[in-house]
Amino acid sequence: MLQALDLSVSLSRKPILRGIHFNARAGQLTCIVGPNGSGKTTLLRALTGELPYTGQILLDGTDLSTRRPEALAERRAVLPQAMPLAFPFTVLEVVRLGLTGTAALASDAADLPRRALERVGLSGYEGRLFQQLSGGEQQRAHLARVLVQVWRPVVACQPRWLFLDEPVASLDIGHQLQIMRLAKEFAQAGGGVIAVMHDLNLTAMTADAVCLMESGRVLAHGAARDVFTDSILSRAYGCALKVSTPPPDGGVFILPQAAA
Repeated sequence: MLQALDLSVSLSRKPILRGIHFNARAGQLTCIVGPNGSGKTTLLRALTGELPYTGQILLDGTDLSTRRPEALAERRAVLPQAMPLAFPFTVLEVVRLGLTGTAALASDAADLPRRALERVGLSGYEGRLFQQLSGGEQQRAHLARVLVQVWRPVVACQPRWLFLDEPVASLDIGHQLQIMRLAKEFAQAGGGVIAVMHDLNLTAMTADAVCLMESGRVLAHGAARDVFTDSILSRAYGCALKVSTPPPDGGVFILPQAAA
């Protein structure tokens, strides 16, 4: 389990997160949602150790601040919103950057980058220059890179983690579904996935747990059907939203028409 206890973050002396309690379990896809400026990315960056914070972050009961960076890199991989490259790397060279530590020593290490590219729908792109890709293709190439880093969701009985910041933001609907299936499969294989999302319907379709944020705090945390209610969503987003239940599986979806 990954836990944040009384987590607070300030940037330029401005409070961004205030006393957050958060948890995510291995074997589940946990999505962090909320309006712009609610603190979603800040929370993710704190959980990965990128930002200073007060409070505690525990990974399997051990304080994250006591873990060495190289040890953390063995347990989790991070996909930021954007990661521009200044040098003319090929797509395959970019993905190979994920071959560090255990991944680099694996017996099938040489083949992992190509397998990861296939998983994200970029087979045949190996020799292309990264800068020549579209925004969505670049995003998927970086996802292949982080997949290589934690290719096996569980190693030596320890789950590994994927942290994804808006992983489908630049993608068409087909690739959105592909990437969310990939994240779900990683979790179902025993790994943990924490993803910042904007699409509430896609979140409702795929998330095992949802953390809804508002103004730097956790407004609600639980299953989508418990978090995504008319009153909770309308409060969080500041507009009237209607949650409906379609047949046959009883999943939820969110209609913005009520805001018109």
